[in-house]
Amino acid sequence: MPGVSVGPGDDAAWLGGLALSVDTVVEGVHFRFDWSSPQDVGWKAMAAALSDLAASRARPKAALLSLSLPAEQLVTGARSDQLMEGAHEASAAYGCPIIGGDVVHAPSGTQISVTVIGQGLSAPLLRRGAAAGDLVQVSGPLGWAALAVQELSAGRTPPARALRAHRRPVPRFDLLDSLARATAAIDISDGLLADAARVAVASGVTLALDRQACVADGPGRDALCLSGGEDYELLACAPAALPGFRVIGRAVAGAGELVWTDGTAVSEARRGWDHGERS
Repeated sequence: MPGVSVGPGDDAAWLGGLALSVDTVVEGVHFRFDWSSPQDVGWKAMAAALSDLAASRARPKAALLSLSLPAEQLVTGARSDQLMEGAHEASAAYGCPIIGGDVVHAPSGTQISVTVIGQGLSAPLLRRGAAAGDLVQVSGPLGWAALAVQELSAGRTPPARALRAHRRPVPRFDLLDSLARATAAIDISDGLLADAARVAVASGVTLALDRQACVADGPGRDALCLSGGEDYELLACAPAALPGFRVIGRAVAGAGELVWTDGTAVSEARRGWDHGERS
């Protein structure tokens, strides 16, 4: 299509110098109203979409929001107002005004879809581009949001840090300057190993990961850090260490594999959420 420089398969599509991405959060899958307030859910929907722009090296410009609600909630309007309050909080925090959207009836449950538009700061930063010798790096601790879900599911109260990570994720626009030197990147939404595998496949390299570095500053449960998901931190590759990132491995010659630094393969079963595709 004329003007499209990047199509499906990355965190954002690119139309000229604009990055565009869409994300959907679904009740019972990404959130529960007995775990999070409607305001938290609205924030999370915006933040999840915005994180894709951060990973693409784009600054937010505007968003469109579509809200699907059960009929009884549409009648009163209270729930939609609260959801939009949280969404507007996030849009104000990250300079991404909501300029339109839609509200429709849903047979059951609540869904929010957010389309974000960003201005590229330079060439698109994609999942492909990592080269052998690049350092594999993450922008922050992993596993805290997954810990919240685990504890809430068991009827226990999670640590405050875990609740914040689950309810109010933070898209990492504070690291856009660091990403100027990155060769590839992805936001970690489906789990570190699942998303690292996508970078490895797209770039045609093998990523050798240091297990201890991967779980540093996490909640002390390796599976949550490696495969829990909904971290919304950034995974980046670059020839040198990036300010604000922690080195967790290195890209080596290979063909889209994940291995530990001792050479053993990372089991597919450990990799986290898979939507049925590698794009």
